[in-house]
Amino acid sequence: MKRMMVLAVLSAAPVFAAQAEESVAPLPAMNFTSSLAADQLYGLVKENPAFGSLEKNLVGSPIQLRITHTLQPTAGGMATGLLSAIWTGGTLGLLPMVTNNDLVLHYEVLVNGKSLVSYSFQRNFTRAVNIWKQDDPTYGLGDQGLAWARTTATDFAAQAARSAEMASLAREYAYFFGEAASKP
Repeated sequence: MKRMMVLAVLSAAPVFAAQAEESVAPLPAMNFTSSLAADQLYGLVKENPAFGSLEKNLVGSPIQLRITHTLQPTAGGMATGLLSAIWTGGTLGLLPMVTNNDLVLHYEVLVNGKSLVSYSFQRNFTRAVNIWKQDDPTYGLGDQGLAWARTTATDFAAQAARSAEMASLAREYAYFFGEAASKP
């Protein structure tokens, strides 16, 4: 008898998990900050229905979405970059400088300064950079790098909206601050 009950529960578990992934609960309002391509990444994350309450200027909010980036030079990239910088400097910038870095984008949702969920995306890029070009609409990433960064925003929003931690946050927020909480 116990075996049959356990099998029934185990066979029903994937159905409930699939239903939980499909439904995206609206998340509470949160402040948005980004160290890279803030306008573009903000728009892409906000397109996800769960992040509809995301705001750029929600100063003082206890819930924040923070996006940071780092460029980590690879071992070969450091040698190439040094040699390339010497050649570029020697030609007064006529030859472009070649860089090879790992771009890491880190998405983190903080509640009262503590990390609730965190996602990192990493990719390697090699670029030829003109040292005299002042205005770069790609934020120094190049077209490929910016296109990849944009895909990480939609990937993050989809993954975070389905996470158990974010669903728990939405339920807790609705319990304390939802319409039912304001009724006596």
